[in-house]
Amino acid sequence: MEWLNTLLQPETFALLIAIVGAFSVAALKAHHRHQERIEKIKNGFNPEL
Repeated sequence: MEWLNTLLQPETFALLIAIVGAFSVAALKAHHRHQERIEKIKNGFNPEL
């Protein structure tokens, strides 16, 4: 269980949280862009032009 002690050190844990947070923000942005694109298509607008 030495790897768990290493992972739970404040510096390592903070880095892990930052990485997970960055991926979460990127995923939410991509999801939002996709939802906007779908709304445009539903309203009859071609977003690729």
